[in-house]
Amino acid sequence: MNNKTSAAKPGLIRSLGPWSAAAIVAGSAIGSGIFLVASDITRQLPTPGLALLVWVAAGTISLIGGLALAELGAIFPGSGGQYVFLKECFGPLPGFLYGWTLALVIQPGSIAAVSIAFAQYTSAMFPMPPDAVKATAMAAIIALTGINLLGVRRGAGVQNILTSIKVLTLIAIAMAGFIVPVQPGAGLTQAFTGGSVFASNAGGMTAFGVALIAAFWAFDGWNNVTFIAGEIKEPRRNVPLSLFIGLSTVAILYLLVNMAYYRMLPAAAVAGSSFPAADAVRIMGGEWWVRAIIIAVVISTLGCVNGMVLAGARVTYAMADAGSLPRKLAYVHPRFHVPSVTLLIQMAWAVLLVWSGRYDQLFTYVISAAFLFYGLTVAGLIVLRRRAPQLERPYKVPFYPWLPLVYLVFTAAFLINSVAEKPRESLAGLVIVCIGIPVFYALRRKRR
Repeated sequence: MNNKTSAAKPGLIRSLGPWSAAAIVAGSAIGSGIFLVASDITRQLPTPGLALLVWVAAGTISLIGGLALAELGAIFPGSGGQYVFLKECFGPLPGFLYGWTLALVIQPGSIAAVSIAFAQYTSAMFPMPPDAVKATAMAAIIALTGINLLGVRRGAGVQNILTSIKVLTLIAIAMAGFIVPVQPGAGLTQAFTGGSVFASNAGGMTAFGVALIAAFWAFDGWNNVTFIAGEIKEPRRNVPLSLFIGLSTVAILYLLVNMAYYRMLPAAAVAGSSFPAADAVRIMGGEWWVRAIIIAVVISTLGCVNGMVLAGARVTYAMADAGSLPRKLAYVHPRFHVPSVTLLIQMAWAVLLVWSGRYDQLFTYVISAAFLFYGLTVAGLIVLRRRAPQLERPYKVPFYPWLPLVYLVFTAAFLINSVAEKPRESLAGLVIVCIGIPVFYALRRKRR
C-alpha cells in the first residue's frame, strides 16, 4: 500500500493524531439514531430494563468487534480497513466482495440516508418542500466532499468540531435527565423492580434480536477509522487507542441518554414517540430545549455524513491501489494528498441515491451482509493467529480467543434471527454481494 509521498507518485500522508482518529470513530457512529431509535427498541421490548439491556449488549458487542479490528489494524496499518483484512486473511475474493458492497451500497447509501435526515431536521426549523429537502441533502454531500478534497486535515478538523458538539449535547441530556426530578410514572422507576428486567414478552429472544438491529444502526460507522489508517500517525498505536476511546465513549453516552429518556417518560410514551429525545427534553427544559435538540440533531447528522465521506472513499482507493479496481481510481491529488477521484465518484453516487429515493431500501438489504463481513473479519483474526504467528502484533485483543469467539457466536445468532425475521431483505442483500463475484473475475481477466 502506498501511503507515503514520492516525487513519482503522490501518496496519502500520515497527518492525523489519536484524538482526530477517535473523533472519526465517535463522529461516524453518532448520527440521528440515538435521538430516534429508543422508540423502535421500546416497541419491541416494553420493559425499560430489557430495552436498556439492548444498549448494553450492542455497546459490548461493538466494543469487542472494535478490539478485534484494532489488532488487525495494528498488523496492517494502511488504508482500506476490512477490505485489506479480509484479503490478507481469506484471499482476494472476500476482500473484493466487501469493498464492492461497501462502495456500491453501504457507504453511499448511508451517506444519502443520513444526509436526508440532516435535511429533514433542517426543514423542521425552516420548512421546505420535498424537492428542497433533497436539494439540501445534496448540497450537504457536495459541500462536505469539497472540504475533504482540500486535505485530510481539513476534513478531520471539521469532524473534530462537530463530534465535540455532539458529545457535549449527549452529556447535557444525560446530566439534565438525572438532575430534573423523576417524572411520575416514568419508565425507569419500574425498570428494575419485581424481576421485570428478565420478564419475557410475546417475542422473547426474537424481539430482543430485532431490537438489537435498531441499536446497531445507532453504533454503525465505528469501523470507519480503519479505512483511513493510512493517514493516521503511529497507526499501530493510535488505531487501537482510537477504537477503544471512541467506542467506549459512545457506548457509555448512549446508555446514560436512554436512562434519561426513561427517567422522564413512561415506556409507553417512549414507544409511541416519533422523536423521543425531543419529548424527554421538553419535560427537562420546555420548548427552548426542543429547539436546541433539533439543532443538535442537525449538527449530529452533518458530522456523521462528514465522517462517512472522509473514510469511505479510502476503501475504493485501497482496492485500486492494490490492483483490484482500475488504477485510475487510485489517483491522489498532488497538492492535497487525498484520493480525489474516489471522493468525487462517492459523492456523485450518493447524490444519485438521494434523488432516487432508494437509499433506505438498499441499505436495509445489506444490513445482514454487513454483519456477515464483520463476523468474517473477526474470524480472520483467529485464522491469522494460527496461520501467521510470526507477524508483528503491536496490539493483541485481550482474553483471546474467548472475546473473538463470543463475537462470532453472537454474529451467527444475529444473522440467523435476521434471516428468519426479514428473509426478503436478507436474501436481497446476499444477491447484491454475490453480483460482485462475476465482476471480480471479469476485472481479473481484464488485468491478465
